[in-house]
Amino acid sequence: MKKIWLILLGLIIAIAINSAFSTKQDDMHYRKYLHQDKKIEGKAGVLLTILGQPEYYEFEFFDKYLTQIFENAFPPALQLLIMGDGGTVLMDPERLDASEEFSPTKLIDCYGSEVNEEGEPYVDLEVEWVAPREEDSPGHFLWKEHKNEHIDIVEKVSIKIYASYYERMPQKKIPFMHQHKAMIKDLEELLAKEFPGVPVRWALSMYPETIEEAVDELIHAKVDTIVAFDYFHVYSSLEEFNSLFKEIKDAVAERAKVVFTPFPSAYASYRKAYVIMAEDEILPLPKEDKKLVILTRHGFPDISGEPYPELARVFYKNTKMEADAVLAGTNTLVVLADTDFAGEDMDPDEKRLASFEALEMGLEDEYDHIIFIMVDFLSENTDTLFAHPAESLEPLHFAYKDEVPYYDFDKPFRLELQHGKTRVVSAGCPVGDRYRPHLSQGVFEAIATVLREEPWPELILEEEEKKEAMF
Repeated sequence: MKKIWLILLGLIIAIAINSAFSTKQDDMHYRKYLHQDKKIEGKAGVLLTILGQPEYYEFEFFDKYLTQIFENAFPPALQLLIMGDGGTVLMDPERLDASEEFSPTKLIDCYGSEVNEEGEPYVDLEVEWVAPREEDSPGHFLWKEHKNEHIDIVEKVSIKIYASYYERMPQKKIPFMHQHKAMIKDLEELLAKEFPGVPVRWALSMYPETIEEAVDELIHAKVDTIVAFDYFHVYSSLEEFNSLFKEIKDAVAERAKVVFTPFPSAYASYRKAYVIMAEDEILPLPKEDKKLVILTRHGFPDISGEPYPELARVFYKNTKMEADAVLAGTNTLVVLADTDFAGEDMDPDEKRLASFEALEMGLEDEYDHIIFIMVDFLSENTDTLFAHPAESLEPLHFAYKDEVPYYDFDKPFRLELQHGKTRVVSAGCPVGDRYRPHLSQGVFEAIATVLREEPWPELILEEEEKKEAMF
């Protein structure tokens, strides 16, 4: 199975960043975050934001999300080349990986529609084949008569997400919102117990109107200080400092003070969810069996000035250390590996261990059990359900036969395969009653730190001068 990406632009970003057209993230908002006035003034209220990946496919979400990534990651010179609207992008859902021109039997647009606004089937219109920029990458068709004010590459990736992801899920539903709503319910209960009377509202970061609505409700509740928390394990300029946090400030419009909380993975209670997942996988196994736990990160592009790598050390270093401690004496090796932005093509200097490389090494060394645990995600989503299996399990040539076998969203999504003597498990994300309460406790502590006006946890750890590797 060829790689299918949630954000196909991973490769493009890597090329962009490493090319002569380099760009640097503005770190002004990051520095403001570190040095913000954390004092609560008057009545406090809490604003929660989540990315908002929709249960059912909505192009509006992916249009905003992917466009935001382009605008933050690409310098102006590359934006001119990549962020163009040449017309309506069309693809055959049965041949999404086609790299050479063919005669399509059906064409769909970024909304999943087979017809234009006049009801004419796209396959009957005069369309042009657009060859891929890179060999073996997919091409697409273009209806040049209609420029729809969408970026072509965003349309193309969105069509893949619609046809390859949503269409293959039971009831065509993604679990992100279901599982995040359960976390929000947990948090509301924790906050109500210790901070009764503090109003709580939540919004979706990719839908600005929901942010404005939630902020207005807090202002109407006579809130003087809004404590803002975003459901991400580590904050970044790409997701928060240069985008979401600015939107929140704009929505507040100086009607209240805003304090942005620490990110939750700085708290041991939050990290405990992933550590317990590792325990649950390893402790029941025979002690003499040789075991490999791969704490699997999404990965992050090399963007100059981006503080994410610096901030993420407190999460990754501590999670690995805590997992090592609980698994001591179980004949288990614990490693960190990245699904994206690693491997020879995207990491020529071999600074990172790719998740598929970790699997290859584990198979070569004849481990009895190899366990993947998704440490960058709070819930199951298109990345964990599709991108991770396609890329991390590539050495096993993994492919879904038909519908994705995920029928209970209150449990982690689990895959289990056998390769020779080695049992390979993808254990999923810490969802459900066994793991979710630990995430919720970590989120609560991040918010409570601000409400109690307590000292913040350590956010920045010193970097160790050594290459990430298995041995």
